[in-house]
Formats: sequence, structure tokens, C-alpha cells
Amino acid sequence: MINLDDETRHISIGKLSLFLYPWRQLEQDARDGDLFVCHLVREAKPIVDPDNYLDKLRTAFKFRSTYQDEVSWAVDLGWYLVRFGDELNSNLLGKRALWCIRTILIARGAEQRDPVFAPHRLAEQTQSALARDILCNRRRQHEDAVVRESLRQFLCNEAPSCQMLELKDRDAFIKGFAETSNKVALQTLRQKERSEASYLG
Repeated sequence: MINLDDETRHISIGKLSLFLYPWRQLEQDARDGDLFVCHLVREAKPIVDPDNYLDKLRTAFKFRSTYQDEVSWAVDLGWYLVRFGDELNSNLLGKRALWCIRTILIARGAEQRDPVFAPHRLAEQTQSALARDILCNRRRQHEDAVVRESLRQFLCNEAPSCQMLELKDRDAFIKGFAETSNKVALQTLRQKERSEASYLG
């Protein structure tokens, strides 16, 4: 949903969860070729839109020439999960592994000006059978070791030049996340810390 304020708001009513996004930010992100906005302009269907904001967003959207930043963020976080994902709870590990796989495939599609977002369509874009299983059965609980191995094979297939990350230590990963403003990776670390604090009481 769109609002005319300057910040994103979250509304939760029972099982219903809604995010209200500021129009100015959405419009700017569209001009910048943001992948989230790309998903909106490609697949969103308006329920109530008397001022035609969705059409305006579609008009504003411009693909970038490259989505290498998004790929690099996902690859870096992916190798961190492969190396140190046993320190995360299973739910967070599964969500972040899926995010890495999806982001790389969507970004590569966006560079070809033909991104897809549905899990079964994304599964068609990778040669990794294990990654296809993660995508197509994303709501099924997978063993942590299976998730990490699936992600490792996917990264070796889709980003083979980055295999040096397999030798990187934890501190180097964390430093790199901060230096590259890897928001999802940094959020993952914060969630890990909160989970650990909650467990320790």
C-alpha cells in the first residue's frame, strides 16, 4: 500500500500484515531500478487505486545497466551462511538462504530485462537441483545441513569466481557487510544477536 508520508509504516491486524510505503521513495526507487519496485510494477494488481499510482510507478521504472551490487550482497551473505549458518536458528537460515538464491536469479534476469519472481519460474533459471528444491518447496522445513549444502552448490554454479569466499573468516565477512552496506546481511546478524540474547534470558 502507498502513503504520502515520508516513512514506511507497518500495520498488523490479527493475521493481516500490511506495509505502507511512501510514494516519494517508491517513485525514486523505480527510477533507480530497484528490484522490489520491479516486482511491484511487473506483478502487482491494484485493489483500490483511484489516482493510478501503480501506472505512474510503471512509467517511472527504469532498469539499471547492471545489478552486480545485489548479486554481490547475496553471494557474500550466501557464503557466510554456508560457512557459519549453523550459528543461526533453522527458520532464519532457511529464509536467508532462499533470499540469496532468489536475489541472484532475479538480478540476473533483470540484467536481461526479463526478470521472473514466481518460485517455479526462478527454479527454471538454475542448473542446481538442490536450489530448485529449496525454491519449489520453500515452505517445507529442510535440515540445516541440506540448506547449507544446497546453497553451496548453487553458489559454486552461479558465482564460481567467488569461491575464495569459502575460506573467509567470520570477522572478515562481518567487516565486509558493513563496508558494502549489505543491509540484509547486517539485519541477519542483528536478528542472530537478538535470538541469542533471548535464549540466554
